Amino acid sequence: MTSVSRTLGRCLRETGQALHRFGHQCQDSTLIMETFSRHRQLMPLAASAPAVAKDAWVAPSATLVGEVDVSGEASVWYGAVVRGDTGAVAIGKGSNVQDDAILGSGDVSVGAGVTIGHGAIIKSSTVADGSMVGMKAVVESATVEQGSIVAAGAVVEPDTVVGAGQVWGGNPAVYMRDVTPAEKAQLTKSAEGYVALAGSHATSIAA
Repeated sequence: MTSVSRTLGRCLRETGQALHRFGHQCQDSTLIMETFSRHRQLMPLAASAPAVAKDAWVAPSATLVGEVDVSGEASVWYGAVVRGDTGAVAIGKGSNVQDDAILGSGDVSVGAGVTIGHGAIIKSSTVADGSMVGMKAVVESATVEQGSIVAAGAVVEPDTVVGAGQVWGGNPAVYMRDVTPAEKAQLTKSAEGYVALAGSHATSIAA
């Protein structure tokens, strides 16, 4: 029944698009024709579909596929891709997945108040509460424990455990030092800041 509904829905959408184009052709030739985008934020896959909390925010150009769960006050930003096709992906309360980041390729668990930086890649890994994965960092089949930092551009190899409250960096990533009290405070401030920023984007887009 679901398959029939999806097929019918697609046919109706394409019929509407055809009528829209025909209407333009019947009007003044100087009118501007806008390109229709088929992009979908939320895409079901087989029996699984993304679940997004009412107070979470997903950017218009982000993509969530399959078994994905986004908790309250979390945000998935422009161009980010979260793929729950080969495993479940969970994004905790108040966490942010920034622009062009990619999550998937197996089970991925992102805790609460986590920051996933621009262009970061998280595969088959766990990122615990209050941690940060820096811009363009790669974390594959690894564990990032609570309140830790993976530096920008770092590559965390499979089976690595980034200890709680530690800073790791490099390729391959290695322990560098412990997180300072100032950095710990900044991790919390960053996550809270993105909750507020996501709210302003959601309001502006809905207006």
